[in-house]
Amino acid sequence: MKTITFLVAASLLLSIEASAQWATRTDTSIARTRDGKPDLSAAPPKASDGKPDLSGVWMSELDPNALPKGATTVESITGFVPPRHFVDITSGMKPEDVQMTPWAADLLKKRQENPVDDPSARCVPVGVPGIAVVPLPYKIIQTPKLIVILYEGDTDFRQIFLDNRKPVQDAQPRWMGYSTGRWEGDTLVVDTVGFNDKSWLDRRGHPHSEALHLTERYRRRDVGNLEIEVTIDDPKAYVKPLKYTMKATLVPDEDLLEYFCTENEKDVQHLQ
Repeated sequence: MKTITFLVAASLLLSIEASAQWATRTDTSIARTRDGKPDLSAAPPKASDGKPDLSGVWMSELDPNALPKGATTVESITGFVPPRHFVDITSGMKPEDVQMTPWAADLLKKRQENPVDDPSARCVPVGVPGIAVVPLPYKIIQTPKLIVILYEGDTDFRQIFLDNRKPVQDAQPRWMGYSTGRWEGDTLVVDTVGFNDKSWLDRRGHPHSEALHLTERYRRRDVGNLEIEVTIDDPKAYVKPLKYTMKATLVPDEDLLEYFCTENEKDVQHLQ
């Protein structure tokens, strides 16, 4: 309990920054109410090709139930609690739905015994899918053949190709993997492979191997709400795929600011 709480607190402290990044500018692409405020419950906008437009600045939903019972340290330090799946991707799952292989179970135990090894606490990339639930905004830029996601955290980025390309065989493993997408009706389906095995799936330390196949299903329910159904298929780590849904809300009329975890960072020297 204490180790998880400490680890989440350390990760969040490395990510918190001041707001008021850019002067507010009205986003003319989203619907407005009569008083000029964004109508977040309106129908989602359409892109030039008729597909749902996922573009915008998004922030993963914070969840008051994200932390284990009694773990109040993070909230007292940071002023808020993190997104549920930032802490634990298995939150809300039944025990029979989380069946780990002996290799993965042993590695998870070692990480929980020594949580200071968490890459995110050392300013190392969080990786996919975890980067989407870091409590910092990210921006989706959509074109017919390419979607780019810009993450404020460490000013990282991700490309999702919609031009039917295939990942190169035996490509160098990456933190973010290699992503290709396709539309199934109003849902964007993204397949990502080619990961290294260095990132943690959450702050509890759930592992994955280089065999990870990540499937994400993006659905913009309305102007203000984005759902991402995540399927983690990694037979080396899990007996059967794990599935959960991340939720994000639109941050209207705002934009990103560059941010680097290493800037003025003074904590790593103590994480020994």
